[in-house]
Amino acid sequence: MEKPAKVDRRILRTRDAITKSFLALVSEKDLDHITINDIADRANVNRGTLYLHYADKYALLDECIKDHIDRMIAVCGAEAVNPIDDLKPMFAYFEANYAFFHTMLSNQKTSVFRDRLLQGIAAGTKAKIGALAARQNMDLELVARFLASAFVGTAEWWILNRMPIPAELAAKQVGELFEKFVR
Repeated sequence: MEKPAKVDRRILRTRDAITKSFLALVSEKDLDHITINDIADRANVNRGTLYLHYADKYALLDECIKDHIDRMIAVCGAEAVNPIDDLKPMFAYFEANYAFFHTMLSNQKTSVFRDRLLQGIAAGTKAKIGALAARQNMDLELVARFLASAFVGTAEWWILNRMPIPAELAAKQVGELFEKFVR
């Protein structure tokens, strides 16, 4: 098996600076009012450098969203037999990355984030509840969308209200609600 090529640390640092600057700007002002110059200035890079990494601010937004959703799903792991087992690490991930999720969910122009989060959760849920849905003679897509919508709506409330209950308790209570449904 061939090893993937290592990415130069300077490239990683530059991308990290650009991403952090962009997310800070998104939390301060509307996406439509953020310019490439704003991002480059905040990241202390040249505009040309920014364009070497991202086609535009929307490509940067897409990359930020994809990266967080991929990492969130990876944190949950494929080994959990029951989707409820995923809730503790998922809420912990939300808590650890609160600033990102709060920014994405509270900014009207980043509604694409909510849609992508919902798609990612629904896909993961489908993979884990296929047998359960079949056993209960229910449509897999419908059940996955229902559970994903309930979860995303609850997580959105929890994040936008500044995590009013601890992550572990939120995961436990949401898990209990889901258990009642999937019995």
